[in-house]
Amino acid sequence: MQKTQWERTRAFIQRKELSLVTALHLGSIILCGLIYILLPEDIHLRWGLTYWLIWIALLSPFALMIAARKSKRKLAIRLYGGLMGTCLWLSAIFLHLIGGDIFFPPTRLCKDGDYLARRMYDFFDDNLTAVYKVSGLTEKRVAFFSYSTPDSIKVYESLNAIALYCPTRIVEDPLVSDTTGPVRVIEQLYDRPTEPGQKKKVEQLAHQLNLKLGYTLK
Repeated sequence: MQKTQWERTRAFIQRKELSLVTALHLGSIILCGLIYILLPEDIHLRWGLTYWLIWIALLSPFALMIAARKSKRKLAIRLYGGLMGTCLWLSAIFLHLIGGDIFFPPTRLCKDGDYLARRMYDFFDDNLTAVYKVSGLTEKRVAFFSYSTPDSIKVYESLNAIALYCPTRIVEDPLVSDTTGPVRVIEQLYDRPTEPGQKKKVEQLAHQLNLKLGYTLK
């Protein structure tokens, strides 16, 4: 009698486990699809929420195969899990290789108020920094610059300008090593016309802080 009750309890737990894993699998795929469709490329969720969903979607097919170990439909579920897992991983690797941030969020470099700088991944250029503005649950990319790993930024929103301070950088090359000196530069923050008076104030600020005018202001 006790053995029968235990078997029923174990079967119930296994069914609930399979239902939970199936819900996580389908839910994560649906949410990732909605995020991809509804959120523009230059906006992502804060705290790495998008990447948590991506990892759940990537790993859930294998969890589904394990959870189906006692199911009557074990063979069908494991075939589905194997095919879905292979498709998801191949798609993720392909998107990562062509420049998508799939597995991990861009490295956070520094922050000033609601603005933060992150390393921007590009297949052809690893010398890019993106600037995001935090708004609620999202971060929106407002600009990117051809500077590597600034250790601090200062945003002058009223002047539509941002100062970037990049330390000395050692560039390793297969044949030779090179050292790039520190960079102190001021750039235009948003891609919109700058009024003449505004630009003059930016030039005065650059002179006052001993900053170079960047390529967006020349």
